[in-house]
Amino acid sequence: MTDQDITFQFSDDGCKVYALCDGRKIGSIFFVKMGSDKIMISESEIEPDYKNSELELLLTMEIIKLAREQHRKIMSICPYITNIFTTHPEFDDVRLLNNSR
Repeated sequence: MTDQDITFQFSDDGCKVYALCDGRKIGSIFFVKMGSDKIMISESEIEPDYKNSELELLLTMEIIKLAREQHRKIMSICPYITNIFTTHPEFDDVRLLNNSR
């Protein structure tokens, strides 16, 4: 799997982003828009074959792009995504809670 093999698609209701490889869903992140300025990530799902890849990071980056475009801050109750924010300070501009550093 390379980054070029993966495409991303938001669900019709705008509360999930999917990662697709050859048309097959290989991962997703669920989120909720809260008011006009926040996004809360609630959970992520990655197919077992992709668990040790950077797929969660790539999915998170799709939500980060959305947050930046819509001038929103992101909070996460998903431990995997929270870890991504903790280890990537370049995302601090959209991170709502920055109290773990």
